[in-house]
Amino acid sequence: MNQARSVSPQAIMAAAVLDAKTKGASLEIEGVSKLFLELEKSGIDLGQIALRKVPGGVYSDDAEAFVGRFLAAGYATARSPISFGEKGIEICKSIVKKECEGNSDNLRRALSALGLTMP
Repeated sequence: MNQARSVSPQAIMAAAVLDAKTKGASLEIEGVSKLFLELEKSGIDLGQIALRKVPGGVYSDDAEAFVGRFLAAGYATARSPISFGEKGIEICKSIVKKECEGNSDNLRRALSALGLTMP
């Protein structure tokens, strides 16, 4: 049964990137970190995600590391907000697709709780 299975934090981050791209919205690490807090409050299991309080909200080193890998590979640019290139978007689509194949019910529930569209 899918209920006991946690949703991959990488899939949530990738879905947030895709949703922001679709909506033409900005994306910042603090915003992605806030998504994790919202899911935690909704009772949706993300496994081991550490959030720390910062002025004005929360911060996730996991979100920073996720974005950092894209920046290091040249698939995103470190402007404020963060901008993902075509290759970065394709990788995000692949991450979400893989999660959807093995955990679609929980992923849909998590994205629905956040108001994110399913790519």
